[in-house]
Amino acid sequence: MRTHYIISDTHLADRSKRDDFKRNYTKFKSFLQMVKKQKAQLIIAGDFLELWQASLIDIPRSYPHILNQLIAIQTKIIIGNHDYYLHHFRKLNFLYHSFQIPGTKIFIQHGHQFDHFNDSKGLMYLANLAAMAGGIMEDIHPDLDAKAFALLQRLNKKVGWILNPFWAPGTGRKEYLSQGGDFSEYLHGAKKLLTKYDYVIIGHTHRPGTAFAGRYLNAGSWTAAKPTYVQINRHGEPTLKYWPSQNPVRKVLAKK
Repeated sequence: MRTHYIISDTHLADRSKRDDFKRNYTKFKSFLQMVKKQKAQLIIAGDFLELWQASLIDIPRSYPHILNQLIAIQTKIIIGNHDYYLHHFRKLNFLYHSFQIPGTKIFIQHGHQFDHFNDSKGLMYLANLAAMAGGIMEDIHPDLDAKAFALLQRLNKKVGWILNPFWAPGTGRKEYLSQGGDFSEYLHGAKKLLTKYDYVIIGHTHRPGTAFAGRYLNAGSWTAAKPTYVQINRHGEPTLKYWPSQNPVRKVLAKK
């Protein structure tokens, strides 16, 4: 098999204050050049577009070069929660809800399916409204949404019993608010999938790392200061790395 690269959560938007991808625009162009040079297969594991805070008209106008390059190298795109509206175009042969690399037992999904706040059957629309509110804050000041979240964290320390979502699964409610979710739900979901697959790769949380002896990999995001990606070599062995250093990500999300 040829080399595969999996990335997630690029969140291409409109180059406004609420566009978190633009900081990595230059890095992303160099990454695409490497993929093209190697004639590798690129798979975007969800949240390719930021459709909660930007329009489907403005995004192509903002990143025509990126979109043309992705088309040229025949990129496969998995639908996430922030670009869930793409499911209306799911008959296009490059859009998927999940993807298994042919000839392997490597399964790729966005990961919001395990998130109680973003499950398409649950509270995705409420999360959409929250993201829109965050976008309005970023329009006022790029860091205002982060400051508002920090305020929620401080309030949680004093009146956490009020703010804690009673349906949150797993462990501490403090982690749920301070880190955006009880991340054990993704580990539980991956563990079930690993009964059928050799490797499971998701994104969604923006927290790159591995678990279960490297059989579960979270591809991280391209909105962070250090973007990450998964490389699957010709032998079907995945490695999680930083770009552009190409150094391995050593963060272990769970040992068992």
